[in-house]
Amino acid sequence: MYPTIQNKQKLLVVKYVIKSPQVNDIVVCKHPVTEVLLIKRIKKHNKNLYWVEGDNKEESTDSRDFGWIEKKYILGHVVQFR
Repeated sequence: MYPTIQNKQKLLVVKYVIKSPQVNDIVVCKHPVTEVLLIKRIKKHNKNLYWVEGDNKEESTDSRDFGWIEKKYILGHVVQFR
């Protein structure tokens, strides 16, 4: 699948204040080990654990590599991109 968001594309990211992260949300999260910022889509969740995957599966570092992530690593969700 092709990437949903392209390099150098501007994003508006909003912290989750009222609602919790949901399946299919595009989120900005920290890698649980390196703390590098990542943009991923939530595929599954189980209480405060989230499975995130990139839309470009051939080139994505995501939960298939590092496993489930805790909610504390999710910084916010993308509400607009151009």
